[in-house]
Amino acid sequence: FDLHIALEVDMETLHGMFARGRAMGVETRGIADHGFIHSIYFRDPNGYVVELTAKTDAAQPEGDDAAAKAHAALDTWQEKKREAA
Repeated sequence: FDLHIALEVDMETLHGMFARGRAMGVETRGIADHGFIHSIYFRDPNGYVVELTAKTDAAQPEGDDAAAKAHAALDTWQEKKREAA
């Protein structure tokens, strides 16, 4: 999941696409609750991971604080990958 594309949809579309993927026999993971968003994951025909994400009613991260937290989370994740290799 380190190389993927994420697309924002509304919550109704997210649930509809989750059901549609399952009904079509497409491996569809989720619905993952990330607090401020919910996400589903599947692979396109080339094998790339596609994430559909919908905002929840929870407070959204904003501004520089959100960017700093995202960079810190990415740094932590990269370090864990290096340690596991």
